[in-house]
Amino acid sequence: MAISLVTAPTSPALAYSPVVFQLDSNNADIVHLIIETHISYDGGLSANRISATSVQPNLGTTNEFTFDISDVLSVNIDFILKTLGASTVTKTDDSFIFRIYAYEVTQNPTTGLLETNYDPADANNSGWQYSSSAISAFNWNESHFDLNSFSVSDYSMVSDDKLFLTEGTNPKTIELNQNEFLGMAYAVSTGGVKNYKIQVLTYNSANALLNTDLINVTQWNYFNVSSLTDPYLDAPVGTQNLINAGISLTNVAYYTVRLINDDGNKSELRRYNIVDGCSTDLRVHFVNKFGKQDSITLKGNQIEGYTNKSTRYQKALSSTYSSSDYGSAIVRNTKVKNFTAYSKSIGRDTLAFAQSMLTNNMAWIEVDGSYFSIIIDDGSGVKVNENDMPIQFILNFSLANNERGLRG
Repeated sequence: MAISLVTAPTSPALAYSPVVFQLDSNNADIVHLIIETHISYDGGLSANRISATSVQPNLGTTNEFTFDISDVLSVNIDFILKTLGASTVTKTDDSFIFRIYAYEVTQNPTTGLLETNYDPADANNSGWQYSSSAISAFNWNESHFDLNSFSVSDYSMVSDDKLFLTEGTNPKTIELNQNEFLGMAYAVSTGGVKNYKIQVLTYNSANALLNTDLINVTQWNYFNVSSLTDPYLDAPVGTQNLINAGISLTNVAYYTVRLINDDGNKSELRRYNIVDGCSTDLRVHFVNKFGKQDSITLKGNQIEGYTNKSTRYQKALSSTYSSSDYGSAIVRNTKVKNFTAYSKSIGRDTLAFAQSMLTNNMAWIEVDGSYFSIIIDDGSGVKVNENDMPIQFILNFSLANNERGLRG
């Protein structure tokens, strides 16, 4: 007997959006299916079984099966912080390739027993009735509203004006000695090497072009490239990253970044205006809706505070009076360092970008070349004047690692 495919998700799939398969069976004795999901982080060279799920027939049918595996994918994919100071395009394990296998479970019309080729003890079963093609999955979340007009092809870096994986403003400000990364979804190259490169153009304050520099995208410079070939890359585009790549920023007022190839294709152009930094700047790195790292500098004031929590127990007093004795003792004291950081006056686009960090309340601040993890407690935009702005963004957060005090 056989299982046939009716519909399948396209590659790449978004792990936090519906990833739906529809299968049909021509077996008259079918009861349900067992769906195995296998994932690979190395382009398919090796794979691991991560789930096996029973799927019942669609309501009102006996042989049609529709199921969504996004829950399985999303719990097996994660964000990975980028290396500070990186100067080359990188590929990390924040995406994978998956494949499903379907096994029929039938009822023997003579014995009434359930029968299947599936062996739960064997992670490498071969008796399946259906195997899907390999599909890439990204750590990416689109809202239900945005899915109405969403097309993943807008991020296929193979033709003009395709988009990087960021919600940052364009142009965007950045200080010297700062790290920043741009996510890139995937490219296509059939039957030839296209020599993908990140093109960096630097300009002075008079808008005169100073230098043209290129950073190789070695992961995509193969004979055949598809959505399965090293997708979901990270390009280093911060001022510190460019300096580490040997790109001079002397007398540079701003620079532009885009992806190019030998076919003449050009991605969207993103511009970075270099501004002065100061000691009160707060550099925040966070996970955007694409599952990639975005960054922003809050250039207003900061307020630092502490919250102490303690667990107490009653302690017996000495039979001999002492003024220093205490009847309540501390089992554990925990100190939480919390902050409120402010932006300066910003526009609505920058406000929207700042609020996008609330997609995930985990973030990191960069201090003296190191990441420190934080938990975002609240973030809000405050309009000072309805008619003529300005707008200020407020970020309340605490360090993700509490300080434990001594027992006493």
